[in-house]
Amino acid sequence: MKKCFLLLILIICSCEKDDVCSENAPTTPRLVIEFYDITAPEKTKIVPGLKAFGIDETNEIVEIINETVLNRTILTLPLNVNNTQSKFKLYERYKLEDGVESGNPDIITITYDIEKVYVSRACGYSINFDINTFKISEDSELWMDNYDFTLNNPITNENDVHIKIFH
Repeated sequence: MKKCFLLLILIICSCEKDDVCSENAPTTPRLVIEFYDITAPEKTKIVPGLKAFGIDETNEIVEIINETVLNRTILTLPLNVNNTQSKFKLYERYKLEDGVESGNPDIITITYDIEKVYVSRACGYSINFDINTFKISEDSELWMDNYDFTLNNPITNENDVHIKIFH
Protein backbone atom coordinates (compact mmCIF):
# COMPACT_ATOMS: atom_id res chain seq x y z
CA MET A 1 0.00 0.00 0.00
CA LYS A 2 2.85 2.37 0.88
CA LYS A 3 4.50 1.62 -2.47
CA CYS A 4 1.33 2.50 -4.40
CA PHE A 5 0.92 5.73 -2.42
CA LEU A 6 4.55 6.71 -3.02
CA LEU A 7 4.22 5.89 -6.72
CA LEU A 8 1.10 8.06 -6.96
CA ILE A 9 2.86 10.98 -5.22
CA LEU A 10 5.85 10.59 -7.55
CA ILE A 11 3.63 10.64 -10.67
CA ILE A 12 1.69 13.70 -9.52
CA CYS A 13 4.84 15.62 -8.62
CA SER A 14 6.58 14.78 -11.88
CA CYS A 15 3.94 16.45 -14.06
CA GLU A 16 4.91 19.77 -15.58
CA LYS A 17 2.66 22.64 -16.67
CA ASP A 18 2.99 21.77 -20.35
CA ASP A 19 1.75 18.22 -19.79
CA VAL A 20 -1.82 19.50 -20.11
CA CYS A 21 -3.08 21.20 -23.24
CA SER A 22 -4.97 24.38 -22.36
CA GLU A 23 -8.41 25.01 -23.83
CA ASN A 24 -7.02 28.34 -25.06
CA ALA A 25 -4.19 26.72 -27.02
CA PRO A 26 -4.23 27.32 -30.79
CA THR A 27 -5.83 24.58 -32.85
CA THR A 28 -5.96 23.89 -36.56
CA PRO A 29 -8.48 26.43 -37.89
CA ARG A 30 -11.27 25.70 -40.33
CA LEU A 31 -11.89 27.79 -43.43
CA VAL A 32 -14.56 30.46 -42.81
CA ILE A 33 -16.74 31.41 -45.77
CA GLU A 34 -19.28 34.21 -45.60
CA PHE A 35 -21.98 34.70 -48.22
CA TYR A 36 -22.86 38.13 -49.65
CA ASP A 37 -25.49 39.60 -51.93
CA ILE A 38 -24.18 39.94 -55.50
CA THR A 39 -26.41 43.01 -56.05
CA ALA A 40 -25.30 44.69 -52.78
CA PRO A 41 -21.77 43.38 -52.14
CA GLU A 42 -21.46 44.99 -48.72
CA LYS A 43 -24.46 43.06 -47.33
CA THR A 44 -24.46 39.44 -46.21
CA LYS A 45 -27.10 37.21 -47.76
CA ILE A 46 -28.60 34.00 -46.36
CA VAL A 47 -28.15 30.83 -48.38
CA PRO A 48 -31.40 28.87 -48.01
CA GLY A 49 -30.89 25.19 -47.17
CA LEU A 50 -27.07 25.40 -47.20
CA LYS A 51 -25.39 22.00 -46.83
CA ALA A 52 -21.73 21.12 -47.40
CA PHE A 53 -20.04 17.81 -48.21
CA GLY A 54 -16.34 17.06 -48.64
CA ILE A 55 -15.01 15.41 -51.78
CA ASP A 56 -12.02 13.11 -51.25
CA GLU A 57 -9.10 12.31 -53.57
CA THR A 58 -11.14 9.61 -55.34
CA ASN A 59 -14.08 12.03 -55.89
CA GLU A 60 -16.20 10.25 -53.28
CA ILE A 61 -18.59 12.38 -51.21
CA VAL A 62 -17.60 12.59 -47.53
CA GLU A 63 -19.91 13.69 -44.72
CA ILE A 64 -18.57 16.60 -42.66
CA ILE A 65 -18.99 15.98 -38.92
CA ASN A 66 -21.66 18.23 -37.37
CA GLU A 67 -22.57 19.76 -40.75
CA THR A 68 -26.34 20.29 -40.97
CA VAL A 69 -28.79 21.88 -43.38
CA LEU A 70 -29.36 25.49 -42.31
CA ASN A 71 -30.39 28.85 -43.70
CA ARG A 72 -27.21 30.81 -42.94
CA THR A 73 -24.65 33.37 -44.06
CA ILE A 74 -21.50 31.71 -42.65
CA LEU A 75 -20.00 28.27 -43.22
CA THR A 76 -16.87 26.74 -41.66
CA LEU A 77 -15.10 23.93 -43.50
CA PRO A 78 -12.23 21.68 -42.39
CA LEU A 79 -9.33 21.70 -44.84
CA ASN A 80 -7.44 18.46 -45.45
CA VAL A 81 -4.22 18.57 -43.39
CA ASN A 82 -2.74 15.61 -45.31
CA ASN A 83 -3.04 17.25 -48.72
CA THR A 84 -2.64 20.71 -50.25
CA GLN A 85 -6.07 20.68 -51.88
CA SER A 86 -9.62 20.34 -50.55
CA LYS A 87 -12.85 20.06 -52.54
CA PHE A 88 -16.37 20.61 -51.30
CA LYS A 89 -19.86 20.30 -52.73
CA LEU A 90 -22.02 23.16 -51.44
CA TYR A 91 -25.76 22.85 -51.90
CA GLU A 92 -28.29 25.64 -52.01
CA ARG A 93 -31.83 24.46 -51.04
CA TYR A 94 -30.58 20.99 -50.06
CA LYS A 95 -33.21 18.34 -49.28
CA LEU A 96 -33.01 14.62 -48.66
CA GLU A 97 -36.33 12.85 -49.13
CA ASP A 98 -36.64 9.06 -49.29
CA GLY A 99 -32.89 8.75 -49.87
CA VAL A 100 -32.96 11.15 -52.84
CA GLU A 101 -30.91 14.35 -52.68
CA SER A 102 -32.16 17.51 -54.31
CA GLY A 103 -30.99 21.10 -54.46
CA ASN A 104 -28.47 23.07 -56.46
CA PRO A 105 -24.87 21.89 -55.87
CA ASP A 106 -21.74 23.86 -56.76
CA ILE A 107 -18.24 22.48 -56.28
CA ILE A 108 -15.41 24.56 -54.85
CA THR A 109 -11.72 23.66 -54.91
CA ILE A 110 -9.17 25.26 -52.62
CA THR A 111 -5.40 24.80 -52.96
CA TYR A 112 -3.11 25.92 -50.17
CA ASP A 113 0.26 25.59 -48.50
CA ILE A 114 0.47 24.03 -45.05
CA GLU A 115 2.50 25.45 -42.17
CA LYS A 116 2.93 23.35 -39.02
CA VAL A 117 3.18 25.49 -35.89
CA TYR A 118 4.52 23.99 -32.66
CA VAL A 119 2.16 24.76 -29.77
CA SER A 120 3.59 22.77 -26.83
CA ARG A 121 4.65 19.29 -25.80
CA ALA A 122 1.13 18.47 -24.59
CA CYS A 123 -0.72 20.07 -27.50
CA GLY A 124 1.64 19.12 -30.31
CA TYR A 125 1.26 21.09 -33.53
CA SER A 126 -1.50 23.16 -35.07
CA ILE A 127 -1.64 23.78 -38.79
CA ASN A 128 -2.11 27.08 -40.59
CA PHE A 129 -3.11 27.33 -44.24
CA ASP A 130 -2.03 29.83 -46.88
CA ILE A 131 -4.58 29.87 -49.71
CA ASN A 132 -3.12 29.78 -53.21
CA THR A 133 -6.25 29.32 -55.35
CA PHE A 134 -9.99 29.18 -54.93
CA LYS A 135 -12.18 27.94 -57.77
CA ILE A 136 -15.91 27.49 -58.30
CA SER A 137 -16.42 24.74 -60.90
CA GLU A 138 -18.54 25.74 -63.86
CA ASP A 139 -21.94 24.11 -64.29
CA SER A 140 -25.23 25.02 -65.94
CA GLU A 141 -26.89 26.25 -62.72
CA LEU A 142 -24.27 28.08 -60.66
CA TRP A 143 -25.74 29.70 -57.57
CA MET A 144 -22.37 31.14 -56.50
CA ASP A 145 -21.49 34.01 -58.84
CA ASN A 146 -18.18 35.40 -57.62
CA TYR A 147 -15.73 35.33 -54.70
CA ASP A 148 -12.97 37.20 -52.90
CA PHE A 149 -10.32 35.18 -51.06
CA THR A 150 -7.76 37.88 -50.42
CA LEU A 151 -9.09 38.37 -46.91
CA ASN A 152 -7.06 37.23 -43.89
CA ASN A 153 -4.62 34.98 -45.65
CA PRO A 154 -2.99 32.90 -44.12
CA ILE A 155 -5.67 31.11 -42.15
CA THR A 156 -4.55 31.11 -38.52
CA ASN A 157 -7.89 31.23 -36.66
CA GLU A 158 -11.65 30.91 -37.10
CA ASN A 159 -12.47 34.42 -35.87
CA ASP A 160 -12.01 35.98 -39.30
CA VAL A 161 -13.75 35.49 -42.63
CA HIS A 162 -11.32 33.97 -45.11
CA ILE A 163 -13.44 33.90 -48.28
CA LYS A 164 -16.43 35.97 -49.38
CA ILE A 165 -18.77 34.32 -51.85
CA PHE A 166 -21.32 36.42 -53.72
CA HIS A 167 -24.64 34.93 -54.81
